[in-house]
Amino acid sequence: MLASSFWDLDSWAKIFSIIAVLIPTLLAIYKYIKRKKKKLIVSNAKPNIAYFTDRIAISEEIFKELQRSNEGRMFQIFGSPGVGKTEFAKLINMAVNYNCQTKDEEDFISSIGYKKEKNVQAFFIKCENKDTYHVAIKNIFELLLINENSDINRTSAAHFIIEKIRKKKKTLFIFDDIKSYVEHDKFCDLWNEITNGLKKLNSNSECTFILFYSGLLEKKEANNNIFKISSIQNLEEEYMVEYLHKRNISLDENEYDKLFALTAGNIQMLSLIADKYNKEKCFEINYKNLNDITELFYNYITEDEKTTFKQILSLCVSKNEVFISMLGLLNGPHNPVIIDQFDKLETVGLIRKNKNSSYSVTESLLLPAINKEFQSVQLNQTRVLDLVQQMQLMVENEIVHEFIQPMKTDAKLIQILDTLKKNSDSKNYTATLRISYLLKNVSQLKEQIEEIDGGSFYEKLIYFVADALIGYGAYKEATEEIKTNTNYYVLRPETVTSENFDVIFLLGNLFHLQNQYTKAIEHFKIMSESKNVKESLYYKSKCYWGIAHCYRHIGNLDQAIDYYENSITICELDTVQTKAIYIKCMNELNNIFFYRNEKQPFGFDHIDALIEEENSVADLSTNKYKAIEQGMKGNFDNAIKLIDETIRIYEKKSERLQFNLLFEKGELLRRKKDFKQSIEYFKKSLDASLINGDKNIELYSNLGILSVEFECNTHYFTKSKEEQFKLLEHCLELCQNEEEDVCFELGKQHVVEMRDILNANGPSFYSRILPLF
Repeated sequence: MLASSFWDLDSWAKIFSIIAVLIPTLLAIYKYIKRKKKKLIVSNAKPNIAYFTDRIAISEEIFKELQRSNEGRMFQIFGSPGVGKTEFAKLINMAVNYNCQTKDEEDFISSIGYKKEKNVQAFFIKCENKDTYHVAIKNIFELLLINENSDINRTSAAHFIIEKIRKKKKTLFIFDDIKSYVEHDKFCDLWNEITNGLKKLNSNSECTFILFYSGLLEKKEANNNIFKISSIQNLEEEYMVEYLHKRNISLDENEYDKLFALTAGNIQMLSLIADKYNKEKCFEINYKNLNDITELFYNYITEDEKTTFKQILSLCVSKNEVFISMLGLLNGPHNPVIIDQFDKLETVGLIRKNKNSSYSVTESLLLPAINKEFQSVQLNQTRVLDLVQQMQLMVENEIVHEFIQPMKTDAKLIQILDTLKKNSDSKNYTATLRISYLLKNVSQLKEQIEEIDGGSFYEKLIYFVADALIGYGAYKEATEEIKTNTNYYVLRPETVTSENFDVIFLLGNLFHLQNQYTKAIEHFKIMSESKNVKESLYYKSKCYWGIAHCYRHIGNLDQAIDYYENSITICELDTVQTKAIYIKCMNELNNIFFYRNEKQPFGFDHIDALIEEENSVADLSTNKYKAIEQGMKGNFDNAIKLIDETIRIYEKKSERLQFNLLFEKGELLRRKKDFKQSIEYFKKSLDASLINGDKNIELYSNLGILSVEFECNTHYFTKSKEEQFKLLEHCLELCQNEEEDVCFELGKQHVVEMRDILNANGPSFYSRILPLF
């Protein structure tokens, strides 16, 4: 029966029908298995290693940022034309994909500290036009083999990209030569979509966008904290030397120094110089005349183009951005501006185009060009200022143009000094710092100024320059300015006059700001012995205030109180003349009583009644002390609001001395127990102090950070208890002078108290408010 069933035709018909279905299926499966599988096309853009090895330091810095991130990030990278942004973009691509083809490439990747990672990929996308985002999506789809229309909406585009990258540990999309900044928000939104989508899938995959901007775009902070901003600067000197060696150029060591000082390592300028050297087979740098470098660029332009450049230069003395329309006004209706001239000047590197279609002189050429064309620049200022007076032309700082213009009358000198005084009183230092910059670097200008009025004008000018440098936080530079250009560093009572009181007092204040308290007290006491000071209520009260201020910082509070009270007594004889000193003394004396938890001698109603101008220095200073009082009462939100308002107003005034307020806000946040924000503001205060050399603020910023760590038992800033001890040792050093004597007793008391807390081996609340003086 089985046999008959086996040969049954109906049964065979069923079998054949099954085989007929199976064979095509099996063939399809076989073809699918045997077919050549498509792989993602990881772009293989490769850098010119020989060109880029002189920027190892830049490579290391940005690679560290890449590897430091443990989740996807967005990077924005800016840099001047020619500094190697495209080569760096290719370098990242090659390193991540590890598609090295030579031993040199492997060695270089190793030298910059990049460690090969498994299951990572990078895609290099060149942006060919200003429609960056649309083209980028299209290229991404092509590289990831996504067979969809790239014009779909952002959410759908992100979905398709996620499907292609979610099994990778890390994916980098590198967008090179982005020519417009306006689309960065679109990249941000797409990155957010991808990152959030990966999180929803519980994927450990990371996605990073790196946006390299065209050299024509200036560095710009994004209004989004997911961006990491980096900037590829010009070559450092050692890399400049290496770059020139690669171009077969060898100079004496002092010539390298001079070349670097002149070019600031600008790769475009160095390239022109190298071309000149190789073409002429000889190269002698004569730096007695800094015009040589400008002459090198002049060889590439016509006389008409030189005239246009001189006019641009004349407008740029105030760091102004020059528009073609501005140059049209300067030329007049009979001499139209030829736009092609701008293009030529940009091509040869004399000017650069900004993001808003304005132009500026290439920064490293500005000073050599002004030195070379000083007479032309001076003559053009008359026309510039006439147009400003007629309100046809706007310049950034009119006073700078007036300063460059020949000063032939006493009225002109008085007008300049009056303007600088107004700027100083309002804490707006921008124009004065620009004048300082030109005065220091344009030799003919300095010679002319020194000859005016027997040097009296120059000495008054130095006061405003030093005051601006202090406002900027450059204490050492301000001290050097006074030391170099006046005779007041070693002082005698008979030297002090009404003419020079301000600059001599400023020098004493500089000693104080740099924690040279003994020297500052001695300086102010010598001033107070001057006959001219004794005869003036204002001068005498100000000297006593200076002495009191130093004693307060040192921690000799009883002596500080005595001098404050003496100054206040003098001020009360004429509160109109001494009002600024009167308000300072009352606020600072009150602060000592705040600190001692004693009733303050002066109410804010009395102080406010004396303040005539809202947002004046007296008003803003009083706000700080009001905030301290509010903090003492536990009204932290009100106190922080006062501090924030004051910081915002100072920023509008271009006042740089905000770091004391940053510290005060950190202390208020600490006592409010908002520890993460507190640390953030202590760090900002610390960074500012390290830049300007204010040891007092550095000391208390460090103590503020440690006090947060103690209370939270968390290492926000340090990494271990040993580091905390080391930081306290450093704080103790900050309380000492150069002879290692303790010059800041109050600071030492705080350091000792905090060291006792640390020795107690446990978290502890540091209740005492850290005084900001």
